[in-house]
Amino acid sequence: MDYQLLLYVHIISAVIWVGGAVTIQLLAVLVSRSDEPEGLARLVRNFEWIGLRVFTPAGVLLFLAGAGMTFQLWSFSQPWIAISVALWLLSALAGALYLGPRAKRVSQLFETEGPGSTDGRALLDRLFLVSRLELVSFAIIIALMVFKPGS
Repeated sequence: MDYQLLLYVHIISAVIWVGGAVTIQLLAVLVSRSDEPEGLARLVRNFEWIGLRVFTPAGVLLFLAGAGMTFQLWSFSQPWIAISVALWLLSALAGALYLGPRAKRVSQLFETEGPGSTDGRALLDRLFLVSRLELVSFAIIIALMVFKPGS
């Protein structure tokens, strides 16, 4: 596949994945500060839906396009690529093994205990912390992609 097309798919996928993660964080802050707890329960259900149907495909396309470009022009042994792949993998695993299942659990807690569930809120706060740490890793990946140290 043409390098420019792969680059385009890579960038669009990154915009969707990273931009979506930033937007979710902003929405989470706004909704958690509101005095409408049912809004938080609805937001968490939407996060779960978006994670599976938007972030997962975008993350996979991001990786596949990046791998295609690497095979054409770069090498996985270059530190900026190796670190980026490791951070992407960490993020993908965090999403699949922690964020997704915990978002589902928060949804269930809000459904059974109501939108004011203290257990649901506590778990949600941990989810938001992990998500914010993920945003830091995204910023590092973007810096590595832009500056390509060592290349």
